Amino acid sequence: MPAFFIVKPDADSSATTNTASPAGAPSAQAIRAEDRVGWGEKMALGAGGLSLFLGTAAIGSFAIPFYQMTLKLDPAWLAAALAIPRFLDAFVDPLVGQFSDNLQSRFGRRRPLIAIGAVLQALAFGLIWMVPPTWDQLSLTAWLVVTQVIFYAGFSLYSVPLTALQYEITPDYDERTRVSAVSGFFGKVGELGYNWLFPLASSAALFATIVVGVRTVGWGVAILLLGLCGLLPALFVRERFFHRAAEQAKVKIGSAIWSAFRIRAFQILVALTLLQIVAGMFASNLDRYLLVYYMSDGNVQAGETLKAWLSSSYAIVGFAAILPVTWAAQKWGKRRAIIAAFLLTAVGAAGKWFLFTPGHTWKIIFDAMLCGPVWIAINILTPAMLADICDEDELRNGFRREGVFGAIFSWIQKMGYSAAFFGAMLSLKLTGFDAALGGQQAPETIFRLRTILAGSTALWAVVAIALLMTYPLDRKRAHETRAQLEARRGAV
Repeated sequence: MPAFFIVKPDADSSATTNTASPAGAPSAQAIRAEDRVGWGEKMALGAGGLSLFLGTAAIGSFAIPFYQMTLKLDPAWLAAALAIPRFLDAFVDPLVGQFSDNLQSRFGRRRPLIAIGAVLQALAFGLIWMVPPTWDQLSLTAWLVVTQVIFYAGFSLYSVPLTALQYEITPDYDERTRVSAVSGFFGKVGELGYNWLFPLASSAALFATIVVGVRTVGWGVAILLLGLCGLLPALFVRERFFHRAAEQAKVKIGSAIWSAFRIRAFQILVALTLLQIVAGMFASNLDRYLLVYYMSDGNVQAGETLKAWLSSSYAIVGFAAILPVTWAAQKWGKRRAIIAAFLLTAVGAAGKWFLFTPGHTWKIIFDAMLCGPVWIAINILTPAMLADICDEDELRNGFRREGVFGAIFSWIQKMGYSAAFFGAMLSLKLTGFDAALGGQQAPETIFRLRTILAGSTALWAVVAIALLMTYPLDRKRAHETRAQLEARRGAV
């Protein structure tokens, strides 16, 4: 019997691990024993979250210094090469979500697809970096596009059912936050390391050339983190709603999408996600150019090392913020906890203007301290909020269709990433940036880069707070929804 079928999908999802609410959180109700998720399952799901993070972030992070800064691929070509596969892949996600929701194998709706996707994405990721470095611009672009199309096909098979599995792992409002906190921890492990991939690969002490280093590190990430870690949820995480879903009618993608966008809470989360993507793409890509060409005088390795330290600082701040964010969500509710993080980000937006300047480069850690907490708040609380929305959908429409909801959300994310990345690279072009000038960029180019970096972050924070003020689902509503569902179809 294949290894990934170790866990029966209809196994009891109860656990005896003590996950009582922290002191000072009287608003959180006691979690039923049958709603608790054991640490083994949380860790396996979290390891899958590490693969999910790297599948989302590693290509862009690794491709910019390799394809553009090392192989000298034009920024416009690189933007198109990174945007096109994600744009195409976005249309696959809803189909995968529908297929997963309707799948009735003996091993569950989610885990077989997770296993297949983990293997495919690992193989394709390694191939991305095998491009011959002497090829011309068109050939480099074609290789990057084709290998990414294969990668994102596997990533869709992996990410959509994995996301659905997280949504349905427990019906409890607060336990969902705790499950997401563990996944957020693993995501921060990925964030701590992924921007060190190129500095590691470019180390002359370890590898004969940068190309050799990139290929070695790329295959290491593919096999260990995308492949092996990606398989753990298929091995060890149970499916809670498997039998309940087997009794329902087939999920139809058109009606599911229509129903999803009729839910006000879902509309708000979609808007927040699009804002997050745009702000994140501008911040994580344009700050790299300031670090390399403004703060490091065009020294790519020095600037990429600064970028790695900055990302590591964000990850460390994220680790430190996991418990406060989880506590705040249980004390104040998920909506207010995210609003608090965005208020801090608004301060950090102003700080970016002064922190991304030459001299005393250590000061960039303050950027992480101000703008880092919001990312872990989003990573922890958005999945938990979407799980609450799936309950709301079942109450209104009678379906368990976490796969389609996860796919719709993933589709929106990928479309947003494609547009935002293209926009970020286009903005880079419009600033007058010229890689051939190295550290001698025109003053107006640097001014425009700094303005976009600070301004996009400020706009994101202000608009996000305004949207969250109208978010309708809270703990009381979640408990009422669950009680009505269990009165209708029983507990699961």
